[in-house]
Amino acid sequence: MLPSALPFRSPLTLRAALAFVALASAGRAAEILTNADLESDRLRFGSITVYSENDKYFAGTDQHYTNGAKVSFLSTDLSSFTADPVPKPVQEIARTLGALVPPGRDVKLGLSFGQNIYTPVNTQTAAPQPFDRPYAAWLYGGVAFQVYQPPRVFASGGGAVGRLDTLEVTAGMVGPLALGREVQNNYHHLIGVKPAAGWDNQIHNEPGLNFVYERKWRFSTKDHREGLGADFIPHVGASLGNIFTYANTGFEVRGGWRLPADFGTNLIRPSGDSNSRRRAPFSAFFFAAVDGRAVAHDVTLDGNTFRESMSVDKKPFVADLTGGFAVGTRHWQVTYTQASRTREFTTQQKASVFGSISVTFYY
Repeated sequence: MLPSALPFRSPLTLRAALAFVALASAGRAAEILTNADLESDRLRFGSITVYSENDKYFAGTDQHYTNGAKVSFLSTDLSSFTADPVPKPVQEIARTLGALVPPGRDVKLGLSFGQNIYTPVNTQTAAPQPFDRPYAAWLYGGVAFQVYQPPRVFASGGGAVGRLDTLEVTAGMVGPLALGREVQNNYHHLIGVKPAAGWDNQIHNEPGLNFVYERKWRFSTKDHREGLGADFIPHVGASLGNIFTYANTGFEVRGGWRLPADFGTNLIRPSGDSNSRRRAPFSAFFFAAVDGRAVAHDVTLDGNTFRESMSVDKKPFVADLTGGFAVGTRHWQVTYTQASRTREFTTQQKASVFGSISVTFYY
């Protein structure tokens, strides 16, 4: 019996409890974002996105970054981050961040809740595995501040370029309180798969705080919103904190029919959400992207910051190569992404492969 896990004969109890917590959090966020007044208007959701990432169903493995789940909420346009109806605590965060979230431009507020789970290759042994990835989970919530610069039409009239700056503050827990053991093993029991036996070796409890900044540009062909077109969306960014510290850069290329006026598709990661100001009755497109990171610290590989724990020697450079397709209407978009992540630590035998599905509802 795993001492901190629910009895396997009652997996639905824990899953129901977790679902209740998630729905309660989402409901509270919805109440905040829909019940306050800004002059004669109200702060409303522009979009809600649910993400699910997994390696078992999309790559046939159950290892390393094995599962991710996230729900994110992104508001419609606001005049400022420091005025009603933005929640008072968020206003204070915005004031503290100062010039990083400048007022007087087109801005949006985002909220997110999620969990990532990491395991070694062999999940059927309870013995420590010093040369493989430690068991770890990251349970978090985030507040994102987006500042949008409208597209500037080229002098030739052949296209336009816009810019999106995002600063996200993410806080949460790693360790047993992140509920990685409970979520994975009870779900395994539900689908008839053996539980992972090594969660007693996971990294210890540690609160986490991260500041993430990213800038994106969008270069678009002429009439890309009205018919066939293409976008080129490069980005640069950085993360600073005791969970993840890195600098990153990359780009996305996409092409198809009536491309949405957003800033691309993303895996589960901070600063990844964006939504369209207006959407076509129908859109469909393919995309390919790369994101490269110079990694200074990753608590899920380096182990706990302030005490000894399981750890491995991480690779200083990691890249995600992704590709997929999306289909959308005025109010929905479904996106599938296949991802390959290069080796993250020196004793890792091969790249990680996983799939990502996201469903977005637009108001």
